[in-house]
Amino acid sequence: MAVSDEPSRSDQRFAETFSELATVLHRAREGLVEWAAGRSIGFGLAGAVGLGTGLLTAALIQVISAVQQLAFGADPSQLRLLLTPAVGALVVGVIVTYWLPESRGSGEVQIMRSIAVNGGQMRARTPLGGLLVSGTALGSGVSGGREGPIVFIGGSVGSLLAQFFCLDDERKRGLIGAGAAAGIGAAFNAPIGGMLYSIELILGGMRARSLQMVVIASVVSAVTARAIIGEALIYEPGQPYKLNDPRELLLYILLGLAAVVAGLAMQYSEHWMAMLSRRMPGWPPLRFAAGGLVVGLIALWLPEVLGTGHSLPPVDGIDEPILAMLNNAVGDVGLSAAAFLVVLALGKLAATVFAVGNGNPVGTFAPLLFLGAALGGAFGNTATQLLPDAGIQPGAFALVGMAAVFSAAARAPLTAIVIPFEITGDYELVLPLMLAAGLATLVADRIQPESIHTMPLRHEGIIASDPEEIDLLQTVTVDAVMTTDPLTVPPDMPLSRLRTTLLDTGNHAVPVMDGDDLIGVVAPADVSPDHSEGANGHRDDAGLSAGDLCTSDPVTVAPSAPVYRAMRRMASSDIGMVPVVNPRDPHRLLGVVRRSDLVDAYRQAADRSLDVQQRRETSRLRDLGNARFLELEVDPDAPVAGHAVRDITWPGRAVLTGVHRNGELVLPDGNTVLRPADRLVVLADQANSDELRRLITQADDDTGA
Repeated sequence: MAVSDEPSRSDQRFAETFSELATVLHRAREGLVEWAAGRSIGFGLAGAVGLGTGLLTAALIQVISAVQQLAFGADPSQLRLLLTPAVGALVVGVIVTYWLPESRGSGEVQIMRSIAVNGGQMRARTPLGGLLVSGTALGSGVSGGREGPIVFIGGSVGSLLAQFFCLDDERKRGLIGAGAAAGIGAAFNAPIGGMLYSIELILGGMRARSLQMVVIASVVSAVTARAIIGEALIYEPGQPYKLNDPRELLLYILLGLAAVVAGLAMQYSEHWMAMLSRRMPGWPPLRFAAGGLVVGLIALWLPEVLGTGHSLPPVDGIDEPILAMLNNAVGDVGLSAAAFLVVLALGKLAATVFAVGNGNPVGTFAPLLFLGAALGGAFGNTATQLLPDAGIQPGAFALVGMAAVFSAAARAPLTAIVIPFEITGDYELVLPLMLAAGLATLVADRIQPESIHTMPLRHEGIIASDPEEIDLLQTVTVDAVMTTDPLTVPPDMPLSRLRTTLLDTGNHAVPVMDGDDLIGVVAPADVSPDHSEGANGHRDDAGLSAGDLCTSDPVTVAPSAPVYRAMRRMASSDIGMVPVVNPRDPHRLLGVVRRSDLVDAYRQAADRSLDVQQRRETSRLRDLGNARFLELEVDPDAPVAGHAVRDITWPGRAVLTGVHRNGELVLPDGNTVLRPADRLVVLADQANSDELRRLITQADDDTGA
């Protein structure tokens, strides 16, 4: 009986059609990129980032609400309240571990890591994947904020657009910052706060080109989200706040100092929990679930710790905890209210630390606001007992506490001051906000220079932002020092031969190339005997090749990038080599930067710096009386070419002070032989300048020797 080959023909036709479609799309993209290359499209891309982030923000809010209704139901039992965060975290843990590891933990940290290590490269699955995992975690009650995930989602939208249009690292960084600003602008309906947030935390400073994109994206995103989810303020206090008594300023100073303790407590606890979680044995998703279980245990007594603090599931407790604290509507008043708020702050602190520290993809922005509101509310309620005639409003202290605690942890005082204005619509507490937030930032920075976002990166050896001062390695680009013909290996090279190649050549790492495509990097650690073990505890070398062992999607750098960026990425990846790739085609290898290349780069930069310094000093001394500095290049046929300094008859009142040769500065003595193309710096009397020019730059039969 003949077997029909119709299915195979159908599969072949489908493959051919798919290949043709892929080719058409690739050519269309190349044409679009070519068209955009000669135009200023930054504003348009920023608007697109803002629109996309606004839509995804509204979608995340809806996902959280839908998951919450599904997970908790209309009247959850105590057992359901206990287990729902753990089950939700377990599901999220599986997705994060096996499909989206870059979404683990705080979204702000992941965005900063991507910029510092990968040049802002993020995968296409990141925006929707981040929405799925964060919406599931927060909807199931895991303690955290939606702002961190929205920053992560917005930043990834900016990254994908930048990759599509093949933008350089600087403009890519600007679009990622625009996405982060758009996320905060949409989440809080606070475009100004979103702009400041991106400048202070993500971009690490104000750059003119980036600032324009950040402003546009933040405004567009806020308008988009407002059109979908409404124009209502996030928190609208029931009464206006006022500074009723000058003595309150002293209390606000004390609140700023207390906020330092609260902010650093969140920062250190979260960092220690993350380190402990990484050391825990067992199946990784169980760590996520353990964090959720702790949240469930705390929620049995304090259900206010569930989720974001914006809207609780249908359980006993305060439905809008942060708003209730701003209105001082937590039940009791005075010292009993202060005691409850302290307990609530400690509960939220513990729930968030266990959730974020164990890897759940939720943010710390809202928990810091929650913690600050509880601390400020407790402070204000206590103050009403100490100064009963001062007209103290505990809600005002809750608002200032939110700004101070966030500022102490994130080191973003401008964001901390402005966002409370935008989310409450109340502008009466400018002075207390500036006083408490500024003091909290100052003191916290003296105690711990790293913020809650940069501390985990610094622990990994990653510097999150560009240096404020110009480093020598910022003055040399990668293409000036890279090795253009590096050793590469094919993906099918057997392990035994690969190990021998690495040992014999002494390379710290080599690129793995499949034809003309870079598919990964393999290092000595990847081929060490204990890298992979079989079931009997011994390594099974059979069948292993370079393609099996290499690190796929390696850290790369563009040829136009400054060398310091390659150095940082090399340090963060703990590999002594970084591939240099074409920005328009990340799989096309142009060369590599090795540790030895960094040494050459530093030498070039140092020589260039010394040259610049000498020129600067020379310019200061020009036209000093009748003497001046001349800088002249030795002509190949000049009288001084090929002669030692002591053998040359120099004009009267002329001193040879320096020789620039092959990018280096040589301090001459009598034995220094002058070569063609040397640049001589001579201090001479003005009357002798013409004679010096003839001696150094013009041919003459008389050597003067």
